[in-house]
Amino acid sequence: MARSYHTEAHERRIQGKSLLVVNRTPDYRGDERSAVKKTIEQQLYEVFCKYVSNEA
Repeated sequence: MARSYHTEAHERRIQGKSLLVVNRTPDYRGDERSAVKKTIEQQLYEVFCKYVSNEA
């Protein structure tokens, strides 16, 4: 799994206050990235199916 992370930081002023938002994204190797993507897609599909079947 990911051992390092890509970090992006953005600072914004809203209503006179300074907010710092930090986004950390895991750095995966190519094969790890595709495996993680497939797992996430499968889990999202299962959630989608759950909510679609509840509406019927």
